[in-house]
Amino acid sequence: MSCLLSFRLIFALIGWRIAGGRGLIFGFLLGWLFDSVYRRPTIRFTYQHDTDDSSSYQRDEHQWQPYVDVTLQEAYRTLGIRETATDDEVRQAYRQMALRYHPDRVEMQGQAAREEAEKRFREVTEARDIIFRARGL
Repeated sequence: MSCLLSFRLIFALIGWRIAGGRGLIFGFLLGWLFDSVYRRPTIRFTYQHDTDDSSSYQRDEHQWQPYVDVTLQEAYRTLGIRETATDDEVRQAYRQMALRYHPDRVEMQGQAAREEAEKRFREVTEARDIIFRARGL
């Protein structure tokens, strides 16, 4: 997170203005806490270039491509949790969503409701699998 947009800097300046040196330290610590809790999603950039032996004397064409795992972000969104959630929180969110969208719970409401529940249940299960694969569980 850039220094100009961080809560640490903002809270430290407010604390310094109100209480001087102690306020500066307390504001910085409080801002650090806010930064760690309300962490913004980061975009990582990867550096790719083609290595061809015949054109090694020429200037390489470099391409910057953002590395954002969209499916992982969608998986977190599907389960309704943050990316900073613990493994137990992921399991608990999956259980709650699986109970809510299990096809057997809507069996009496008709075929359309059952198909929709099956679709949502598959999405929730796939989201859990994506998150577990990304975390190595």
